[in-house]
Amino acid sequence: MPTASYFGRNSFVGIGPETSGYGTAAAEAAVTRPIISCTMLRQIDKVPRPNLRVQGVAGLRASHYLSADRSTGSLELEATYDNVGYYLKAALGAGATSAGTPNTHTYTLGDVPIEGNTLFLQRGTSDNYERFEGVVINSMSCSVAAGEHMTMSFDLIGETSSSSAGSARHDSPSLSFVDPTNENLMLHHHAGTLSYRSQTITLVDFEYSIENNLSERMRLGSLNTKQPTQSDFRNVTMTVSFETDDATYQKFISDESGDAVVTFNNGASSGSEREMKFSLNDAYIETYTDEISESGLILASVTLRAQGDGTSGLALGTSIEVKNEAASSVHAG
Repeated sequence: MPTASYFGRNSFVGIGPETSGYGTAAAEAAVTRPIISCTMLRQIDKVPRPNLRVQGVAGLRASHYLSADRSTGSLELEATYDNVGYYLKAALGAGATSAGTPNTHTYTLGDVPIEGNTLFLQRGTSDNYERFEGVVINSMSCSVAAGEHMTMSFDLIGETSSSSAGSARHDSPSLSFVDPTNENLMLHHHAGTLSYRSQTITLVDFEYSIENNLSERMRLGSLNTKQPTQSDFRNVTMTVSFETDDATYQKFISDESGDAVVTFNNGASSGSEREMKFSLNDAYIETYTDEISESGLILASVTLRAQGDGTSGLALGTSIEVKNEAASSVHAG
């Protein structure tokens, strides 16, 4: 029988920690999220044999071999004040919670990857899902422009996909989406100003990016990677656009540095308040452009780059603080 037709509606992902070791699949997802898009897929590298023999008069090579079996791809989610803490901790490396009304979860830089993660990808309307093992977050970006909602994008590296049934895509045990108690989209009008070097700057768009620079570890004896490790310096940047500003341009020329902070808040009070604050430590303006190409309003595009000047918390380079009702910084955090 052919595979049933897939339709993208109702697609979602689940993710759970591999507590028994990297590449040992989690039994179930700790949190499920609806997706905007996902390209996660097995990439099987197949190489023709290099000898000069051919079969028949057509001159085609007679055989090939497998050189690598990779699982890579991207994932795009809606950014919400609730239920994304698992991804934030996996991307940054550390998370802690302070009780309050609501609770405050602070994510800071720590060793990555913390552990492997199992990603369950439900492709829309089919009963079959794919279970990717040993998944780590290589990069994350959170971005929003005027009139939009914020999105979160991840670059993922995995070990492989498998199932107890032996097929890559299967329906046992069953996988289902669990509707969250709280959700709360992060919307463009929730954004505050950029605070930087005693300035408050009203933004047109915003992007926060962290690059962990993880690399695969291919070796003899296996088609799959070992747990990826950090192979280069990590990078954290904030790229923003705003109506061009001479004072900010001067700070670029003068090579000034300081903390850069942008806070999103839903405007509610008490336990209904939701907030996400992005902070760069000791940031400097890496690039500043405000080209003129028409008669209208001139916008500046600026990239700020974080630096580490301490041993813990924000001083390590960056932090993300989230206020919601979750008891933990992970899972439903």
